[in-house]
Amino acid sequence: MAEALSNSHSSGKGLIRRLSNRATKFASRTRRQSAATPMSREGSVGPGILRRRSDSTNTAPAAETVLLTDSDDEFHDEMNELNSIFGAESMTRDFSSGSAAASIAGSASIVDVPAGPVVPMALVKGTFLNKISKKKKSKKLLFILEADAGKITWEKGRSTKCIYIDDIKEVRIGSDIRQYRIDYGVSEAEEGRFFTIFYAVPDKSRSKTMHLIAEDEETFAHWVNALDQISKHREVHMASLMAFNDSAIRGYWDGEMTKQFENRHHSPKEEEMDFPGVERVCRNLHIHMARGELHAKFAIADSTRSGRLNFSEFQVFVREMKQRKDIQRLYTKIASDQERGITLAEFMRFLREEQGEDVDSNAGLWESRFIRYAHRGGKPRSEPPSCQRLDKDSITMSEQALAAYLTSKDNFPLVRAPIEYSLDRPFNEYFISSSHNTYLVGRQIADVASIEGYISTLVRGCRSVEIDCWDGSDGQPVVKHGYAMTNAISFREVIRTVNKYAFVASHFPLWVSLEVHCNAPQQEVMAEIMKETFGSRLVTEPLDPYSTKLPSPSELKDRILIKVKGTHQSNEPQRNGSESATGRRRGNSLTSPFSKPVSSDNAPIPTRYLSSPLLGPTARPSRRGAVNERVDTINEGEVHDTVSSSTSECDSEEEKRGKRKTSKIVKNLGELGVYCTGVKFHGFESAECRKSNHILSFMEGTFRKHSKASDSKLALTRHNMRYMMRVYPQYSRLSSDNFNPLMYWRRGVQMAALNWQTFDLGMQLNQAMFDGGTDQSGYVLKPASMREIRILPDGLPVEAIGKLERQSMSFDIHVISAQQLIRPSSLPSNRTLDPYVEIEIFHTNDKRDKHDSMAGIPILTDTPLKASTPIVKENGFNPVFDYKAHFSVTTKHPELVFVRFSVKLSTDGENSSGRKATIATYTAKLNSLKQGYRTLPLLDSNGDQYLFSTLFCHIKVDPTTSVYVPKASEHNGGDATVGKLKNISRNSSFEKSSIDGGYSDSSQHAFL
Repeated sequence: MAEALSNSHSSGKGLIRRLSNRATKFASRTRRQSAATPMSREGSVGPGILRRRSDSTNTAPAAETVLLTDSDDEFHDEMNELNSIFGAESMTRDFSSGSAAASIAGSASIVDVPAGPVVPMALVKGTFLNKISKKKKSKKLLFILEADAGKITWEKGRSTKCIYIDDIKEVRIGSDIRQYRIDYGVSEAEEGRFFTIFYAVPDKSRSKTMHLIAEDEETFAHWVNALDQISKHREVHMASLMAFNDSAIRGYWDGEMTKQFENRHHSPKEEEMDFPGVERVCRNLHIHMARGELHAKFAIADSTRSGRLNFSEFQVFVREMKQRKDIQRLYTKIASDQERGITLAEFMRFLREEQGEDVDSNAGLWESRFIRYAHRGGKPRSEPPSCQRLDKDSITMSEQALAAYLTSKDNFPLVRAPIEYSLDRPFNEYFISSSHNTYLVGRQIADVASIEGYISTLVRGCRSVEIDCWDGSDGQPVVKHGYAMTNAISFREVIRTVNKYAFVASHFPLWVSLEVHCNAPQQEVMAEIMKETFGSRLVTEPLDPYSTKLPSPSELKDRILIKVKGTHQSNEPQRNGSESATGRRRGNSLTSPFSKPVSSDNAPIPTRYLSSPLLGPTARPSRRGAVNERVDTINEGEVHDTVSSSTSECDSEEEKRGKRKTSKIVKNLGELGVYCTGVKFHGFESAECRKSNHILSFMEGTFRKHSKASDSKLALTRHNMRYMMRVYPQYSRLSSDNFNPLMYWRRGVQMAALNWQTFDLGMQLNQAMFDGGTDQSGYVLKPASMREIRILPDGLPVEAIGKLERQSMSFDIHVISAQQLIRPSSLPSNRTLDPYVEIEIFHTNDKRDKHDSMAGIPILTDTPLKASTPIVKENGFNPVFDYKAHFSVTTKHPELVFVRFSVKLSTDGENSSGRKATIATYTAKLNSLKQGYRTLPLLDSNGDQYLFSTLFCHIKVDPTTSVYVPKASEHNGGDATVGKLKNISRNSSFEKSSIDGGYSDSSQHAFL
C-alpha cells in the first residue's frame, strides 16, 4: 500500500490543486434541474427500494405501539393465509439478496393497510436537535417531521436541507454508534440521546450519515420510533398499492380526494379524477408507460365518456392495469376449461412437470395452497377452506389466482434451506463467505473506517471479517487502514459490534481475521478484549488436540474463531515429543492426498517436483528417515490475514533472500488462532504447510503470477483439498472494486475475500454463491473433485484416453416480462423508459478473463455466454420481452455456473449495443435456481432490492453429460500438463486417479 500511495503521489502531482481550481468554477454555477428534483418527490407515497434494517438486533428502543416489524412472523403467516398476493408484495421477504432483515411487504399481504403510525405533535411542530458536524461542531436546529410529504426538514426556506424518509436505510443508537460518539467528541452522558440516521443518496453508491442529539429522552424516543415506524408503514403501503390491493387503492383515492377538495365537505358523487390526475397518480406510484397506452386504459374505464373517472370507474382502470397478458397465456395453457378454471389435478400436474416441485412427498401441503389461492382469486365456488366438508374437486383456480401464486413466496425462485441441517465436512472442504478490509465503507485510500462496515457485512451473512490492528495513542489498540489516510476506530468497539451481530444471519462459525501491527503490550490488550467480549463463544482450544483434520462448521456453531499469525516456536520443545525415524508426521497422514513424493531408497526427491514457483525458493529435499522432530498439526498459533500491503506473499524480499522473519505475535494472542494460523509461504513441502490448522494468504496478483504453470496448479489444488487458503484484492484496487471470485473458487480457495461495499460483478457472484438452500449459512460445500482424489474405474471408453473429462450443460432461459421498473432519478425528464434484458453466463472454464484462462481448447459446441432481449419502447411498467435464449457450456464444475440478468435502457429506443447503464440486476447460481416459471427480484446498483420491480422468467435445465475434450498444447496458455498424470510416489496406491478429470491409458500416472 505504501508503494501504491507513493506512486499515486508522484503521478498525481498537483491533482488537489487542479480539483480545487475547478471546484471554484462550479461553485458559482446554478445546478441543473434534473428529473428528480426535490419537488418531484413530494407526491411519492412510498419507497421503491427495500431498505435493509437490522430489527432483530434491537437497534431501536422498544415502542408501545410498533406498527409492523420484520420479526412479526406469526402475524405475517396469518396474513398470508387470508389475503391476496400480487406483485412483489409477496416476494420480498424471502429473497435474501443481500438483505439480512426480512421485508415487511414480503411477508404480509395486506387486506386492510394499517393506518399510519400516530406522529407525535411535537415532531410535527418541530423540536430542537443538536446536529453534530464532521468538525465536531454542534449546531442547534429546529427539525420538523413532515409525515405527509415523507421527509424531515431543517433550516426552513432551504429546500436542500431535508432527508426523505424513503431514503433512510437505518436509524442507529447506543453501542452501534458509540464510535461516532467518541469520534465527534460527544460526552458519554449524552449517549442515551445520541442517534445517527444513515440515508441513501439517489443514484449514488455511498450512504450519508447525520448525527443528532435530542434535548431529552422523550424527544429522542419520539424521533427514533417515529422514523422507524413511518419508514416501515410506507414500505407496506407502497407494496400494497403496487399490488393494486383494493383496500389500499380505496385509501389512496380518499387521500387524493381530500387534497382535491381541500378538506371541504363534499358528496361521494362529486369525487372524480381526470386524465392528468391519473397520470400524476401513476408517477407517484412509479408507474412508467407510454402515454398512449395509459390513455387507452383510461378510455376503457371511462364508461360515461366524460373524460373523468369516478371511484367505480377508477377501479376498472386499476383492473386494467392489473392484467398480466403473459400470465394469461400461461393460464390458457394450463386450464383445459378456461371458463371453469384450473382444477387441482391440473395445478398439481403443472407443479410436477413444469415447475419441478416435489409435490408427491407432501401432497396435502400443495392441496392446501391450491385451495388458499383459489379463494384469493375471487369467486369462491365452495365453502371456506376451514370447512370439514370441503369438496376440493369443486374448487378451481382463476387467472387472477394463478397470478397470485406465481408472484408469491410459495413460488420462490431459489432452493429453500431445510428447517434443520448440518455441515459435517471439515472447514477446508467449504467455500466461506469472506470480507476484505471490512472496516472500510468506501475507497481504500483517504476514506472512512466505520463500525458500520462490520454491521452491514454480518447482517448479510458474511462468515469471515477482517480487522487491521494498530497501536493506539492511549495504549488501546485501534483499527485503521495503515498509512492509507483513513481514520482510526476503537478495536474494543469493533469487537463489541462483531459479537453483537456475529450470528444474526447465520449460526455457523464466524472467522475474525486479525492483521496485527501492534506492539506487544497492545497485543496483550487485544487478547484480553476478545476473551472478555466473546466469552464462551471464543474458541480457545481444539476440540480434539490429536486430530489431524479441521473440525466441521456444525461442530462449532455459534462459535468465533480467530485467524492470527502464529507465535514463533523455534527452540521450544514439541508438545507431543518426537517421533521415531520411521514414524509418520501428523501433518502428513497416511490418508492425506498430499503425501510428499519420496523414493523408497531415501534418495533426494527429483527436482521436477520442486520446480514450481509455488513450491517456494526454500523448499528442499528431505528424507523421512532423517526426521527427528515432529510437525505439530494442532499448534495453537494465529492466522495471518493480509491487508492491502502483502506481508505473506511468496515473493516477499525476505523470502527472496531465503530468510525467515521471526513472528512478533505474543503468546496470549497467538494461542487464540486455534484452527487458523497464518504462516509465511515457503513452499507446500515446508513444515508450516503441513500443519492442519495453517492458512496461506495471497494477494490476487501474486496468486495469478504463481499459478500459471501446470505444476503450480497441481500443488495448489492439492494443498487446498486439505488446508486453508485466502486470496484478497490487489492493493491497486483503490476504488474498492473486486476481482472475479470464480477465478479462485475453481482453484479450491476457501476464502475469496471481497470488498463488500462495492456491488460489482465480484460481489454479485459472491452473493449468488451464498444464496439459496444451505448456502445461506455462509458455507458452500466444494464440488467433489475439489475435495478428494477420484479413483478412476477400469474399462474407460476409448474416447476418454488421453483427454480431460468435462461436463456438458444445456439450459434454456425464457425472459418473459418485467414488472414495475423504477425510473432512474438521473434520467432526463424527456427520456422514456426503453428497457431490454441482458443475460450473461459465468462458469469456471470461462476464457473471457485475460489474466486467467482455463486449460483446454475452446469447445465448438458451446454457445456465446451473453444474449439480449429485444427493446420494448416506452414501457417500464409491464414490458413483455418474450425472448428465449439457449445456452450450452462445457465446464469442469457444473455446480459453479452463474446467470446474471441485467435490465438496461436503450438510449434511442432502437439500439442495445454498446455499454448501457444497468438499472437493475439479479444474479443466481444455476443449481440454486428452481426450474419453471419464476418471479425474480431485482436489485439496484448498491445491492438493495427493489420493493416491487421483478422479472418473470421460465428456466429449464437439461441433465448434464460427461464429455472428453483434448488437452491444450504447451503453447496454448501453458496448461499442457493440466490433466496429465503426475507421479505421486513409486508406491502410490491410487494408480488411476483424477483431480482435474483427465484420463490416460497409462496405469503409472495420476491426472490433475
